[in-house]
Amino acid sequence: MQTRALLCLALAAAASAFTAPAMGGRMQLRSSQAAISMKAGGFQLPAGVKKAMAPAIAALSIAAPAFAEGTGEAIGIDDGRLLIPLLLIPTIVFVVYQGFASDQDNEDFFDTYDQRRK
Repeated sequence: MQTRALLCLALAAAASAFTAPAMGGRMQLRSSQAAISMKAGGFQLPAGVKKAMAPAIAALSIAAPAFAEGTGEAIGIDDGRLLIPLLLIPTIVFVVYQGFASDQDNEDFFDTYDQRRK
């Protein structure tokens, strides 16, 4: 029973450490000059677009460390020479596939199937 009381007392003491200090009176500025404010001029996204993009940005920011794979580098690439095959191989495969796809006839294989036969 005594250990439970000590545990509760310790938790209460720890919780009081996380409270904000009381503000006595008004806060005083260190200088009489107005604070500098920065304002971005130029292109602004509409509010609806910002709200629509927020979940995607949150998901990507959460998943970003998984792409580093412990190296601290993007996609786990710690050597710049590895970028060459990483970009070159998919590009070559894409070009070859596009050449193959353009040579194919666009006829449906099952186009001659007689729909009356059941």
